[in-house]
Amino acid sequence: MDKLQILRKISQTAFFIKFILSGSFFLIFIGIVYTFITTGTIGKNYIVISIVVLVLTLIFGRVFCSWWCPWGFLFELGYMLRVKLFKLKKLPELPENIHNKLIYLKYVVLFLFVIFIYIRLSPYNAYLPELGISGNIISLTVLVAFTIVSFFIPRAFCKYFCPVGALLSILSIKSLFKLKLNDNCVKCRLCERKCPMQIKLTKNIDQKECIRCFECKSVCRKDGIDFKP
Repeated sequence: MDKLQILRKISQTAFFIKFILSGSFFLIFIGIVYTFITTGTIGKNYIVISIVVLVLTLIFGRVFCSWWCPWGFLFELGYMLRVKLFKLKKLPELPENIHNKLIYLKYVVLFLFVIFIYIRLSPYNAYLPELGISGNIISLTVLVAFTIVSFFIPRAFCKYFCPVGALLSILSIKSLFKLKLNDNCVKCRLCERKCPMQIKLTKNIDQKECIRCFECKSVCRKDGIDFKP
């Protein structure tokens, strides 16, 4: 494991511990909305963290997803456990034609979430049931379920269902720093075999799907991948 991956693991672990100690299973942006809906206020910490994440996304892309997201930390443990147990040299993938359609599902989830927020903040709110403590129970159930799913499909939630990932994907389309292949690349595709987001790097690096985990850079033996403005 190179220094970049060690640093990322430390960052992931630290944020995951903070996440556990906070006693909340909501994602940061969802937490803002949920707190506002249930209490009528928004914590300053939520606002500051969210602004920082949004700015970093505009500069570096979806770094939050693989460096700080506590859910992503668990999903990564899920597929890494399978890699260790079965000594896999290539991460499991869905058929490309199915994968290329499913990646748009998270934008549908984001749209539905926005509709839910609108209803919660409108007079129609009276027709919705109160979430109460069930909100955390639902989040915890989803977290456990997708951690198990990630054992078979790496980061399935991140790729196909996460509304936060969808929002950050949109913001990272024109991020300042991008992942690019350089002239050292020999098209060995080792990077593709290790990419948890199933990106075909030697064909086209989809910047909005890349979570900046840099697994590709770590396994490249030719130093054929740059991360530059």
